[in-house]
Amino acid sequence: MADFHNDALQTLYSSVTERAGTQARVPLHSPGSAAQKTVDGKTYLYWRVYLASGKHKETSLGRAGEPDTEAALEARLLESAEMRALGADVQVLRKAGFAAADNSSALTIATLFNAGIFGHGGVLVGSHAFGALLNSLGVHLPTNYRTEDIDIGSAGTISVAIPEERSFLDILRDSSLPFLEVPELDSRRPSTSFKARGQPLKVDLLVPGTEAYETRPLPHLRAHATGLPYFKYLVSNPAQGFVLGKEHAIPVMLPDPARFALHKLIVSTLRTASHALKADKDRRQAAVLIDALMEKFPEWLAAASDSLEEAARPRVAVAAARALILAPHLSQRAQDFLEELGAQG
Repeated sequence: MADFHNDALQTLYSSVTERAGTQARVPLHSPGSAAQKTVDGKTYLYWRVYLASGKHKETSLGRAGEPDTEAALEARLLESAEMRALGADVQVLRKAGFAAADNSSALTIATLFNAGIFGHGGVLVGSHAFGALLNSLGVHLPTNYRTEDIDIGSAGTISVAIPEERSFLDILRDSSLPFLEVPELDSRRPSTSFKARGQPLKVDLLVPGTEAYETRPLPHLRAHATGLPYFKYLVSNPAQGFVLGKEHAIPVMLPDPARFALHKLIVSTLRTASHALKADKDRRQAAVLIDALMEKFPEWLAAASDSLEEAARPRVAVAAARALILAPHLSQRAQDFLEELGAQG
């Protein structure tokens, strides 16, 4: 049966996400502190922060004692206090077993949020979305999910317009991480993946496609994406969610959790024999979400099941039967649901 966080932790998570949802931008620097310098007998105030790169940045607030300077300092102190309070609460959640992204992934996702990607058609999918969905449902896992991939999907195109002199790669580099395009095996095909040099972190762009896994342009991003079968089902009807980082809570768009679970079952059947372990991971993740949803929102699973296209139903049936074997400790309601899915094949 699903293991849920206690009410106090779920309430804290709600408080964190409520505050994080008001952010116009996620700061990519430390909370900061005031500093002062004296030049020719006059004292000036500065605000110093440390960037993700480790370098510090100073912003002049003006001459000490001036009303405008004091007002600017007060605003910075308030912002700093809010950042520290949010960061402390995020750390409590992390230590309690809420799913959280590693620092490089969180900074990259925050950079994409700041660029408007999630407000203009971008949807976070993959393992980071899985962790965020677990948090939203209050589910506790004994071990945190591990992934170095950030998967950004879209139902069609991402409409945020990038200036002519910039590209999606340039946006990723705003994180201060040294991203590069990953060349395709077929040199005639444009890249759809980006990797941080010297790190396992990778970002993939994904859109609906076919089992040919064709490459499709995303003109507004000056980039290309990989087309995936059954992907439109996953990224239709997304909703706001949050990714926890080291000290951040980052607003993103997430798939419907019930569709995410059933799509995981579909994806597991698309894996080749050499990726059998990944296929089993897909089914286990689906089972975890189904278990939680049957406890809290069974109607969501019913709606997601009704929305499956006919071609996907045999795949879901095969995977559901396998999931029952892989996850024997599910609640009876979750087992019944998977058995019903298996009978639809």
